[in-house]
Amino acid sequence: MNQDKIGLDEWFELVSQSYLAPPVSHKGKTLPAFPSDIIQANTTGQSGVATLKEAFIFYKDSVEAFEAFGKPVLESSRILDFGVGWGRIARFFLRDLPLDNIYGVDVTREFTEICGKTFQSENFLTCQPHPPTSLPEKYFDFIVGYSVFSHLSEGACMAWMKEFSRILVPGGIVALTTRGRPFFDFCENQKKKKEGLYLTLRNFLNKKKPSGYLEALGELFEDFDAARARYDRGEFVHSNVEGVGGGGALNTTFYGETFIPEAYARRAYAPFFDLEKFMFDPSYQSHPIMFFRKK
Repeated sequence: MNQDKIGLDEWFELVSQSYLAPPVSHKGKTLPAFPSDIIQANTTGQSGVATLKEAFIFYKDSVEAFEAFGKPVLESSRILDFGVGWGRIARFFLRDLPLDNIYGVDVTREFTEICGKTFQSENFLTCQPHPPTSLPEKYFDFIVGYSVFSHLSEGACMAWMKEFSRILVPGGIVALTTRGRPFFDFCENQKKKKEGLYLTLRNFLNKKKPSGYLEALGELFEDFDAARARYDRGEFVHSNVEGVGGGGALNTTFYGETFIPEAYARRAYAPFFDLEKFMFDPSYQSHPIMFFRKK
């Protein structure tokens, strides 16, 4: 382990300062800039330090798990941020890696262009919703994906796991989040909120489409108990009802809300990966993290 590496808490404060009072330097280089607060909020629901905190929790859990698995992040490691967005996860890995070893892909060109400008790097590439990519075989030591397998269809998830197996080195690690079981309750509560007078008014006005994402979550499943039962049986649960698509390239043919239980993760991807850990502590994590090691 690099004894000169900045501590995790100190690193979070430094990255936060790069938002609050830029420019901020680390190891003689300026930390990446940020897109507008509007872009941040439109993609993550928050902006500034709040959205960085969520990203940092995932980063911290990941690097600590990698080390516990006997594969710490070294300066020579290469990492791919899958669904990089505007780079809120990728920037935290600048504590561990040189910029040249950090890559990102996203289906939205606007985001990869933002990353290219703010990171001043050509390592951020636009990809198609389904693989293959142009990335080389056995190139990456780690792949991370925050709030991506929380949305992809079963077919898209399987296709990308195959692609991850192709581009990872033997023994490479993947860290991916998915929706957790408590999210069923959150969505069902959205359904309950619109009952009564509001629902009567909505029907009176003959409004057929959901008014927004939260209302769409309330319509995710006709029977939430049945959806929970499928999850508890170890089945992949996905819904692409109108209103939960991500817009733009993120259409409902492959994008919606996705719940991957531990039993499914262990079984379905076994031809390519061993599930090292299914990590979820709702007291501080928004999403479960699935850690896979390439066979």
